[in-house]
Amino acid sequence: FDAINFDFRENMQVLKVTYHGNSLGWSMADDNLQIPLPAPLPEGSLDSITIEYKGAPESAGFGAFEASTHNGTPVLWTLSEPYGAKTWWPCKQDLNDKIDSVDIIVRTGADYRVASNGLLVDETLDGNDKIYHWKHRYPIPAYLIAVAITNYAEFSENMALSNGDSLLLQHYIYPENLQGYIPQLQKTKNFIQLYDQLFGTYPFSEEKYGHAQFGWGGGMEHQTMSFMGGFSDGLIAHELAHQWFGDKVTCGSWQDIWLNEGFATYLTGLTNEFLGSEADWQNWKTNQINYVTSQPGGSVWVPDTTSVGRIFHGRLSYAKGAMLLHMLRWKLGDDNFFQALRNYLDDPQLAYGYARNADLQYHLEQQSGQDLTEFFDDWYYGEGYPSYQIEWVPLPGPKIKILVFQTTSHPSVDFFEMPLPLLVKNQDKDSLIVLDHQFSGQEF
Repeated sequence: FDAINFDFRENMQVLKVTYHGNSLGWSMADDNLQIPLPAPLPEGSLDSITIEYKGAPESAGFGAFEASTHNGTPVLWTLSEPYGAKTWWPCKQDLNDKIDSVDIIVRTGADYRVASNGLLVDETLDGNDKIYHWKHRYPIPAYLIAVAITNYAEFSENMALSNGDSLLLQHYIYPENLQGYIPQLQKTKNFIQLYDQLFGTYPFSEEKYGHAQFGWGGGMEHQTMSFMGGFSDGLIAHELAHQWFGDKVTCGSWQDIWLNEGFATYLTGLTNEFLGSEADWQNWKTNQINYVTSQPGGSVWVPDTTSVGRIFHGRLSYAKGAMLLHMLRWKLGDDNFFQALRNYLDDPQLAYGYARNADLQYHLEQQSGQDLTEFFDDWYYGEGYPSYQIEWVPLPGPKIKILVFQTTSHPSVDFFEMPLPLLVKNQDKDSLIVLDHQFSGQEF
């Protein structure tokens, strides 16, 4: 190729482009920075280029490049998902290939600390400034690269993973909040141990996991260091879950964002099941179902990726996506379900890369031996949910006849096929039966 192209917002000013010590020209149009090369490069060549620029990044999506204060102290932070990376640095922000490694070097006042991806390999005092060098050596999408700067206080500890490795847990918290948050931060170990057991070793075990507090109400799963607006159990569990589902394996299109958000929501539910009480688990499921069924339509699949609100739709991408996983677990059984997810995460074509919904479906089908085309057509691409009417009639002897009727909340699906569990009670015992429900009005 004879030119290199970067995604970069046009309001930013490129000052200089250097290639092998020589200055190059460039052009900007439609948020594309194009740099013609002096001679064509063969595909696969290893090379480098330096771009110097300045400007005031425009807000995009959930923030992109923001400055605020806490307790009167300035804080700067980035949040680039889904389309904000190009607002503050020249990058390739599509979901086609990942950056193989990144070094982030920041000069700031000596009173401030910098939080970022990977390991802090150098911290140098230079007069009234400090220079921080973070090094990350795992593949990463542009939107997961992040920086936060303020007068952080640090709380760090180590934990043992199931494979015997020691993992650094490194938390950067506003100093006025640190002591109050330490008990919550220490719960991170319990969640890592659970996910490690269910889904395999923490994906970035050679570096760290941690949190940086920032000025946004939610959280963001920046690779190896989630940025957090608070530290509830649910938010800690959700952002950590993304390190497996969203960071190690990233959705290859925003249409399939449930591969990130549906999974992180369901894994948060699993912390209630495995680490909480039965009431916690039942309440979590009830809350998700009530949320999903509060409106009649909407698919988990995202038809309009130009709308950030539609991509990150709480009811559809998060809650309904999570309940699709719970239904798949019920349909396939625990052994097949969890093994399929481990296979998906460890697939050499997907691990530290991108996946589409078809990749997940493939692994679920391969492990279980079931054809899930109808399931995904109805529950993922289709809209709505079923409502059941169940009637029973006593028969001679210890028998009953059961009639099952189904209506759907949206015309895109005329019938949802799913195994239907019923608890049948009598004076002597309770029996759980599972009906293979194929059509409305079916008799059992």
